[in-house]
Amino acid sequence: MNELLKDAGSLSLFAKCVAAVVGIIVIYAAFRVLERTLPRHFGQADARYKARKFVVFCGYVCIILFLGLLFEDRLGRLTFAIGVVGAGVAVALQDVLASIAGAFSISFSRLYTVGDRVQIGDTRGDVIDIGLLRTTLMETGNWVSKDLYNGRLVRIPNSIILKGSVFNYSQGFQFIWDEIKVLFTTTSDSHYARQMLLRVARESIGDYLIEAQISWKVMSDNFKILKPPLEPIVSLVVNSGSLEFALSYVVDYTKRTVKQDELFTKIVEEVANSNGRLQWASPTTTTTISVQPTSEVQTASASRAPAPSGPAQPPTPPPSARAAD
Repeated sequence: MNELLKDAGSLSLFAKCVAAVVGIIVIYAAFRVLERTLPRHFGQADARYKARKFVVFCGYVCIILFLGLLFEDRLGRLTFAIGVVGAGVAVALQDVLASIAGAFSISFSRLYTVGDRVQIGDTRGDVIDIGLLRTTLMETGNWVSKDLYNGRLVRIPNSIILKGSVFNYSQGFQFIWDEIKVLFTTTSDSHYARQMLLRVARESIGDYLIEAQISWKVMSDNFKILKPPLEPIVSLVVNSGSLEFALSYVVDYTKRTVKQDELFTKIVEEVANSNGRLQWASPTTTTTISVQPTSEVQTASASRAPAPSGPAQPPTPPPSARAAD
């Protein structure tokens, strides 16, 4: 090993540069092969992803160590130059450095991990990769319903998490609260409507209500937080002459769209079988305005005009009549 270092130190600067390029290519090719072959020996997708990221990290470390050993004898002389150049690079590449700092913040603070559903800024989706500079999301929502994939991959700079908010749907409590609203006429049976909505909701979310209670218990053990009601809740307000019922319930964050479809389907069936006790109301009202024709308005205005004061004056004869006189 010592002889190898001596041989490397005896090389000229040009030879060292050539050796650096060749060494980087060889190390990159070797770890590229490992990155493609090693993860195949792991069964689970999460283990394959971690193995691939570990191989990539080791490749970067090997390249840095190789360059450090190759240019060991010149590092002392280049310290001042590296410091000056480094200051300029830090200013020019501040966004890149901020993204690298964001990557370390994501790793150490566990803001999110691969597989979590998050919202970063206005973008929501599932994390499929966390790189040194960017986080890649499979986007949900936008022009499709809520939690459905729209097919776009979004790459977000890691520096954004240092400046804005990050919403994580997967950590802690594994459920979210959702709400649907239905409108009935004021002649509908409000008591029957409330009982129907509660029954439908309990039938739909009963499968995982126990899981939600266990998940909230874990959440409350780690944080000082009050326990909210996890059972479905129905509230009533009168809106534009209609009875507006709001049904609130907990739901798995990945099944929000599916659960809304299931609830509305059952509610429509219940209304159809209510024998007239429940009637749908329109969310809009129509106002009719009667407008008089223009000629009638003008006639009415003329009839309401005040008569001139003083004695009546004879009409002025036309110019031709005055000339004849």
